[in-house]
Amino acid sequence: MPGPARKLSRRSTSLLFLALFLALATIIGLASYGVTLGGLVLGGVQRVTRTLSRAVTVAADSVVGYGRALLFARSIYAENETLRSENQYLDARLRLALDNHDELERLQEQLAVQQRLSVKSVLVQVTGRALGVNSMDVFIDHGTVLGVADGAGVLVADFTGQAYVFGKVRGAFVSNATVIPLLDSRCVISGINRRTGEDVLVKGTDREYCELSYISPLPQFQSGDIVVTSSSSTTFPPNIPIGRVDALGSGTTTRLVLRPFAAIWATRYLLVTQGSK
Repeated sequence: MPGPARKLSRRSTSLLFLALFLALATIIGLASYGVTLGGLVLGGVQRVTRTLSRAVTVAADSVVGYGRALLFARSIYAENETLRSENQYLDARLRLALDNHDELERLQEQLAVQQRLSVKSVLVQVTGRALGVNSMDVFIDHGTVLGVADGAGVLVADFTGQAYVFGKVRGAFVSNATVIPLLDSRCVISGINRRTGEDVLVKGTDREYCELSYISPLPQFQSGDIVVTSSSSTTFPPNIPIGRVDALGSGTTTRLVLRPFAAIWATRYLLVTQGSK
């Protein structure tokens, strides 16, 4: 049989209450720590959340700003392209206007020279040039129907209105003709030394100068002399400048040649003589 129940002593009761108190205090302390720790964790989460929210907001603002800047840059680029196209158009119109003005001045110069000539002439336009290496043919837009005859003299005027000998017509057709310039080896023109009055024949060489064939037995030509058309010529009016005499050195020898005044390669309009003086 079990014995009678033993009563707790006062000491045991005190120890029991002390243990219960310590356990309760521990539980309360742990609970407070947990609450503090939870508060700290919650505060950290809130701070992180706020930081991330600000970062997301800044990033969104940056993206929006970049998009606006990109749209603005594209609009500026489109406006620049439009302005560039308009500038190119205006520049082309200006060049065309200037070309037309220069063209009108050239025509006026040619017409003024035409009126001063002692022979009749017809104003023609250069339509093309020979493409061959050994050919200097110049093609014009007038032919026999407009009074251009084979063998006629051809003149050209510079910006000052001075007329120079350009060449001769060699091959005239109904609506067009071919001109050979002074430098062409097929072109021979009689002239006279303006300083001495001596007659001379000027012949092309297919180069940048013409040869001189003297008629006088003891020619007095020298570098710098001006050769003009003779008054006895039936092809050109008298006293039209042909070119300037120049000393050309070749090795140990020096010979006199003629440099034409006419702009052989940069001529757009010519005057073709009609009939004799």
